Amino acid sequence: MRKLLLALMLMCLLPQARAERPDTGAVAADSVRYAVLSRRADRSFDGGEWASAAALYQLMLDLRPDSAGVYARGIVAAEMAADTLSTLNLTGRAMANGVGLAQLLERVRTTTFDLGRGDNYGVLLHRLRRNFSWMARAVDNELLEYYTFRDDGPMIVRYASMMLRGLPNSRDYRMLLARGYMLSGDDEAAARQRRSVVNDDPRCYDALIALGNYLHQRGRDVEAGPLLTRAMELRPTPYVAAILDRIYPTHDKKKKRKN
Repeated sequence: MRKLLLALMLMCLLPQARAERPDTGAVAADSVRYAVLSRRADRSFDGGEWASAAALYQLMLDLRPDSAGVYARGIVAAEMAADTLSTLNLTGRAMANGVGLAQLLERVRTTTFDLGRGDNYGVLLHRLRRNFSWMARAVDNELLEYYTFRDDGPMIVRYASMMLRGLPNSRDYRMLLARGYMLSGDDEAAARQRRSVVNDDPRCYDALIALGNYLHQRGRDVEAGPLLTRAMELRPTPYVAAILDRIYPTHDKKKKRKN
């Protein structure tokens, strides 16, 4: 009786097991199809056939919807083809399939700059910010990095100020704000930001050097000397030593610097 029951149970479970077992033939066919699509998509991308490349990358994503690299190339191809709707759809699809925003943007940025079309990346970031409000702060931070790379003073000031609203004590954002002011020609505002950083962190080498140089160039060596001396103690360089020699030209330099 037990043998009969066991046989019946096996007969019931066998069809279920077969149904759950992956179809190796289908998996192999999908892999071959993916490889063919990948070659065609990359060939179209490298040849500047942007609309074709974007469409082929979307077909690849139907088979493997979690590939950050494919999303990035698809977004770049769509951007180059001026297909703004596809850039938004691909970004939303990437997020829905577990691709991290930072990872995606990094790949898009690298691919865009490799093509020599960095301006497209800035346009894309602004579009993402307008259409995905939940990613606004992350995109603002990316825009800050983008404009810092391009040495765009006014835009650095704008986005560093925006980031400081959430992190008002951030040393990095204050230093970027100072850089933005400097590039915009407002040296006094830059100096104020750097002084605030030095007040909070007396060992911030970059702030010490930038503020000390600024004060020295304006003949304010009484203020510049202690800052550059501190910088020299943190990281001795011939450049800073030469400035200090001009500020303290006497033989008794150490005594004067301490005073």
